[in-house]
Amino acid sequence: MEGLDRFQLFLTEEPDGFMSLAEAIGSRSQELIDDLKHTTGAPTSAVASSVFMRRFGLFIAGQLYLLAHGQIWDGPPGAVRLKQTAHGIAFSADSRFIRKRKEEDLALVLKQQAAPVVESVRKAGHVSKLILWENIWGYVIWMYGMTDTEQAQADVQQLLDDDFWKPDMKKSHFRQFLNGKTLAESQQDYKRLTCCLYKELPDTDKCPYCPLAK
Repeated sequence: MEGLDRFQLFLTEEPDGFMSLAEAIGSRSQELIDDLKHTTGAPTSAVASSVFMRRFGLFIAGQLYLLAHGQIWDGPPGAVRLKQTAHGIAFSADSRFIRKRKEEDLALVLKQQAAPVVESVRKAGHVSKLILWENIWGYVIWMYGMTDTEQAQADVQQLLDDDFWKPDMKKSHFRQFLNGKTLAESQQDYKRLTCCLYKELPDTDKCPYCPLAK
């Protein structure tokens, strides 16, 4: 599908990269963090982990973009490879795992693809789960701002519904991060609830939507 490159998600029958997503959240998680500390100058594992999750947030936004257009990438973490680009980590995924969307696929992306990565990165980097999830939601809000299909609108309503998140959570994870705003209001004036820690990188100031910015 056209447009996935804006999410740093590239589909190919021969994924290439320096490690798989399975390795990144498993046997090579510390190696990934150490590599990010070296390449970005991140002073701590928490900052490096947040840097990675900002990139993975694009991957999940790309998945929701596919869902909004009736498709999904439904492969295992081993079929996604991380690759270095001039702009940071991108994702090369095996295109043979693209299929038509099913009703339950929104939950699949968030609960079976996103949540395990968040939990793994949280443990490896000793960083707040709230920061990591908001690194995802910021890109999701941006993506829905440019994706106006009927399916996208239906998906947003599901994400705002408390029942969608049960039994894993009592309330809507998505609505929590909108912080009392509608999706449209958040798209017009996005403010984070948490600091993404990017300001800790060398020669980097606070993001304009950082809660610490005055």
